[in-house]
Amino acid sequence: MPFTEEEVNALNRQERAYPLAFFKAFAQDITVYEDDDIWVVDKPAGLLSVDGRTLKVSLLARLERVNPAVKLIHRLDMDTSGLLIFAKNAAAQSHISKQFIERLPQKSYQARVFGQWESIGATGKISVPVRYEPTTKPRHIVDHDWPKQALTLYEVLAHEMCNDQTVTRVLLKPVTGRSHQLRVHMVHAGHVMIGDPIYAEGAALMIAPRLNLHAQQLRLKHPTLGAWMDWESPCPF
Repeated sequence: MPFTEEEVNALNRQERAYPLAFFKAFAQDITVYEDDDIWVVDKPAGLLSVDGRTLKVSLLARLERVNPAVKLIHRLDMDTSGLLIFAKNAAAQSHISKQFIERLPQKSYQARVFGQWESIGATGKISVPVRYEPTTKPRHIVDHDWPKQALTLYEVLAHEMCNDQTVTRVLLKPVTGRSHQLRVHMVHAGHVMIGDPIYAEGAALMIAPRLNLHAQQLRLKHPTLGAWMDWESPCPF
């Protein structure tokens, strides 16, 4: 949910007051892998990837307090948790950014969606364009006339119960990287992600304390070694 101006100001003041030791401990807790070129971290849900227009509390800003040379490559939504890779120099940033442009990195997410969706083991794809809709900020929508395609591959992993409601655990692999793509594609499929503060309503929103979307796996080429590297983060829900 959006913060009030008073809440934003309080969070910003609190962030500025933290000592360097806080940011070092935070970075250590979320680090999955680090070397001279890259820094792979496990972003907690509820934290912006980069500073917003008013809220100056983000993953990038916190990492910069520990290493001012750290550089952004890609992002996760504030409500999403999981793997993010940062560069530690300009050459690594350029190399990995080009990989993302060429769609070389392989990303897998786990999500839980409301209701029972297909049979366990079912696979498929959702290929419909997604765009930002300014009249319902910050929502995005499916627009079949939009020229930029969005493609998600999926696999149904399990049917589960969550607070007496049936939910479906799915593996999602975005081929494209549109904003809110996975969330909107699940809405389009008729099964909104549970706990989603933007798209879910009623029971689908209330049965989970957070958006059930987690960036679980990441695979790409190391910018200097040239070898493919894989990282995985345990799903927290």
